[in-house]
Amino acid sequence: MSKKWREFSLYFDYGKANPKDIEEFEKKYNICLPKTYKELMLEHNGVNFKEEYFDFINSRGQEDGRAFLFKAFGEKEKGKELIEDAQYVSNPDYYGVPGLIGFGSTAEGDTVCFDYRDDPKTCEPKVVLLVHDEYDDLPDGTSHMHIEPIANSFDEFLDMLYEFKDEDIEWE
Repeated sequence: MSKKWREFSLYFDYGKANPKDIEEFEKKYNICLPKTYKELMLEHNGVNFKEEYFDFINSRGQEDGRAFLFKAFGEKEKGKELIEDAQYVSNPDYYGVPGLIGFGSTAEGDTVCFDYRDDPKTCEPKVVLLVHDEYDDLPDGTSHMHIEPIANSFDEFLDMLYEFKDEDIEWE
């Protein structure tokens, strides 16, 4: 289990998630969410930490990065992005990919997802980025949003998060 999130600095959250909402979500989508993720949502539902950035090497071999915000469980309220609203990511009718469960979004409009494609019964899925404005063509003539691998687990993803500071920029 990642210890790091407990050391993060909080911008805001929506209080504590209701355990029943998490259980119902798991039942509805027939999945097991990562233990650390559930612990985090039970403390900081829909959290935005100051450590909201992550970097990765994209599929073109380039350094890439995103600012990230967790989706929340519960009822809709002003400004609150719900996890339920991110589940179009698994619907092929919306260029989604079956087996993905969206749990966060980026400033660029992409969705950070748990990836259950390899093992639908796992409680420790990989984390991927579903890029909303890039598409991959499939052999059957259909296409879906482009997937970028991010981390092998949710704990690994949390360990990637950091606070961006202006002094991190190398100005030319």
